[in-house]
Amino acid sequence: RTANRELEVTVVVVTHDPLVSEQVDRTVGIRDGRVSTEVLRRTELTERGHEVVAEEYAVLDRAGRMQLPRDFVTTLELERRVRLALEPDHIGVWPDRGGPTAVDGPADGQSGTP
Repeated sequence: RTANRELEVTVVVVTHDPLVSEQVDRTVGIRDGRVSTEVLRRTELTERGHEVVAEEYAVLDRAGRMQLPRDFVTTLELERRVRLALEPDHIGVWPDRGGPTAVDGPADGQSGTP
């Protein structure tokens, strides 16, 4: 942080150690060769004194894609595809619990050809 602040340079640290990554203001997570998350840290003054607050964000690429955190996918048993719903202030993501698959054919049971 001192080099960044005093020399006005960007410092890049590559690590798998969470204790090291907690020492910087911004951490970028890479998964499967793509930037997937960004953690921003700031110090806030609270009634208990100065506290570091960290907020994790999913990163949207230019095409609007994002990677869901692995623990979210595991906990909610998300596989292959998910259902999405646009709400007034967020996007809902739900596991696919049934319904036809692409290999099953159309939902109405017809062949899909005229």
